[in-house]
Amino acid sequence: MQEYTIHRSNRRCHQSDRVFAPGECYYSAVVAQGSSLVRQDFSKEVWAGPPEQAVGWWTCQVPAKNPGKPKPAPAHVLLATLEALLDDPDPSKAELAYLLCLLLVRRRILTEPTSVKLDTDEQSEESLVLHLTHTPTNRDFIVPVCHLDLQQIEQLQSELNQLLFSES
Repeated sequence: MQEYTIHRSNRRCHQSDRVFAPGECYYSAVVAQGSSLVRQDFSKEVWAGPPEQAVGWWTCQVPAKNPGKPKPAPAHVLLATLEALLDDPDPSKAELAYLLCLLLVRRRILTEPTSVKLDTDEQSEESLVLHLTHTPTNRDFIVPVCHLDLQQIEQLQSELNQLLFSES
């Protein structure tokens, strides 16, 4: 038994030299040329049946372009967003800042957190905060630890995705 190598489609019409569009259907044929086999692709407009010397033919479709996966914002944008959230007096922004800081630790933009207890008022109530550092710039961030339930986490993740991710 003899083996032949048939090359992949170049997604261009053999006859008109037009490039096929995403999602477009076209015809492919394997044609004997001397002792070798060659693949030829044809748009639907020029297809009038298989060419002479064709060994086989079939229809194909160019894959449609899928929108790309969302890409995270660059590190400097993430850090600027964290800083803005920490400066915002709105308490819901503190929760968003906490979730963003966890993302930054996971992406290794900020160093691993070390927990620090701080006195928050005269009544000696203590709250837990994370002391994080961005090593390249030697910037420190102090982020209050927030205890979130699953519903809050899902809502905050949705807000973060809208803020920080794009499809380009």
